[in-house]
Amino acid sequence: MMQLKPRDIAIQNSTLKVLIQELGQECERVMELISQLQLSNLQEDQKIEILSGLIVSSIHLSSHCDEAFQGLLADEIDHLSEI
Repeated sequence: MMQLKPRDIAIQNSTLKVLIQELGQECERVMELISQLQLSNLQEDQKIEILSGLIVSSIHLSSHCDEAFQGLLADEIDHLSEI
């Protein structure tokens, strides 16, 4: 997977900033896996590896976007609304 240099995110909360960066990285991973599935002539073992990667990514995304993450986002919105 090609890693891009993380760009700064305009968020003040450092925890939220890291979580958003990690979310972006996982989304990039999912897009890469989907692109791989679109390749022609994939072997069965390659398909299994790609689909397994999608399972792992979907679990990570599901656990990543929990109530704590949603709360941090809501807090950031509230903070910005007060400015």
